[in-house]
Amino acid sequence: MLLSGGRACAWQASTVTSYSDFFTASASAGGALTGLLFVALSVSPERLREIAENQEHQAMAATAFTALIDALFLSLDALTPGGGTQITSVVMGVIGLTSTTSLYWRLWRSPNKANFSKRWPYLLGLILVMYAAQAIFGGTASSASHSDSLSTTFVFIMFAVGIARSWELLGIRGGGPLDLLSERLNLTETPPQPTRDRAGEGS
Repeated sequence: MLLSGGRACAWQASTVTSYSDFFTASASAGGALTGLLFVALSVSPERLREIAENQEHQAMAATAFTALIDALFLSLDALTPGGGTQITSVVMGVIGLTSTTSLYWRLWRSPNKANFSKRWPYLLGLILVMYAAQAIFGGTASSASHSDSLSTTFVFIMFAVGIARSWELLGIRGGGPLDLLSERLNLTETPPQPTRDRAGEGS
């Protein structure tokens, strides 16, 4: 019994320490990025007013913060003695799923959809899939090590989403696939402007 208990403790310790460096670095990065986003918005009153007046920008800010906080809490819980990522993955996945669903419904029912970009349904749809996958994989992980391995992948994804949405929130366009998709959708849905005949103007 003592030997089996000792082996179990050793296995749990090796599971935690194998990812401790990664989760330490990701927790530091998550806290720093979240703080920088707060600072970037606080020093730009015009951007804050624009966010307050535009529901799509509010959703953009919410998804950015939610993704960064997800990665931060997942990393912090992984570093907690006796903690683990499995329950946290499920909880954060459900929180992200419900909050993003609420944002999607709010934008869908907004009377000012004409002022929104054409890509918001695709972006929020992808984010919904991301949180659903996090909750499902977290709940079905076969072991603590399997959960930690999956969590490292989701931390990368959360950072990617949070940074991309923050980048867009600050008004910077990177020319990535989503930007190209947005430009394509805007071109297809914007009716061509009629051209005026210069000869007709002079008559």
